[in-house]
Amino acid sequence: MLKRGFTLAEVLITMGVIGVVAALTIPSLSANYQKRVLTTQLQKAYAELSQAGSMALSEEMSSDIDRTRAFRDNNFLQTYLTKSTSCGISSCFAQAYKSQWRGDNDYEPTRFPMTSYSCVRSAAGYSVCFGKLSYDTNLNYGILDVNGTKGPNKMGVDFYRIYFKKRGGLVGYQQELINILENDWNIDF
Repeated sequence: MLKRGFTLAEVLITMGVIGVVAALTIPSLSANYQKRVLTTQLQKAYAELSQAGSMALSEEMSSDIDRTRAFRDNNFLQTYLTKSTSCGISSCFAQAYKSQWRGDNDYEPTRFPMTSYSCVRSAAGYSVCFGKLSYDTNLNYGILDVNGTKGPNKMGVDFYRIYFKKRGGLVGYQQELINILENDWNIDF
């Protein structure tokens, strides 16, 4: 009676092929997953901040976000982002952010030209600061890190500069989503 089966060589070759296929696909799957996570975090942050801007305009019956009492008194974030905790710029953000286009540390949050700013860490995990620019006190300038101090800490990947439009919406949202989804950047965590 003959017993049929695979030889050791056949099993090893099959295992080698499976290993090569896995080595080629796992990095791509991981990068796609990280893009989806960052995209979702960005969408959530922008939705909450836009809603907060709309609430401020509605409550104060104003047509200009910069003229609301909450922005003038610098307590917009604490008033309109529920379940957020106040924090300093150095505890809400990483010490330095790399540019996605260059490898250097171009962005240090503590060196942003903001005066009279306030920062919070939201219940969703993102960190955001708003304040007046030292050279243009008519503009409410903000910085947003969609995942707090966690990596990759790259401008345009998980860290953004943001501004409110006059009527409460945020500037640049669509372009930042396109940046995440279309660009092929290396995410190093």
